[in-house]
Amino acid sequence: MAWEAITAQDVGGLNTALNEATWIGCSIDTQARRVSLVLDVLGLPPEGPARQENLVVLALGQVARIAASLRSGWWNDAGAAVTPLRLEDLDAAVRSFGGCPVYGWEFIDPPEESWLAWRHRLSAGACFGDDDPGHVMELFQEGSAEPRHFDLRVWFGQIQITTSDGLDIPAADFIASGVRWWDGLYSGDSRTGGKGIFPLRGG
Repeated sequence: MAWEAITAQDVGGLNTALNEATWIGCSIDTQARRVSLVLDVLGLPPEGPARQENLVVLALGQVARIAASLRSGWWNDAGAAVTPLRLEDLDAAVRSFGGCPVYGWEFIDPPEESWLAWRHRLSAGACFGDDDPGHVMELFQEGSAEPRHFDLRVWFGQIQITTSDGLDIPAADFIASGVRWWDGLYSGDSRTGGKGIFPLRGG
């Protein structure tokens, strides 16, 4: 399986391809310094029908640090109780939200503001070295029926993207598929239907 470095040009494309993906689970291999994220992403092939389910595993390698915060409140509730977790509990924490979409267009190398808001309110964390691997990934889940919020931040150096059965997806292909989906949404491509996402219309 191929690991890839992320270029400055890749960051925007990856953020587009990850927008509105459903975050299903995660696993952490501390010895390999790897975090693997299971996501159902939005994507379109160049031709032909879209897949109803588009599961990928996005693995982050050369991980230098992991930080997570599970809080019993909305994202902006500074007084929400923090639930202590172990690293091995993070997958169950993600799955407890039942698969919620991530949104906001800024997942890789996001602005620091969100991190500054919860960096002192950690449920779990680990450092694997003092090196700066060059990139950061942030994802979150939030409750709908009750106020709950989960943040995950990973400092990493390289990525690997595969299908759910382990076939490599080059980053360029992954980006192109996601960009096609969002371009298709705004151009009226019928293959983007059924996801509950609609283009904004001018007033």
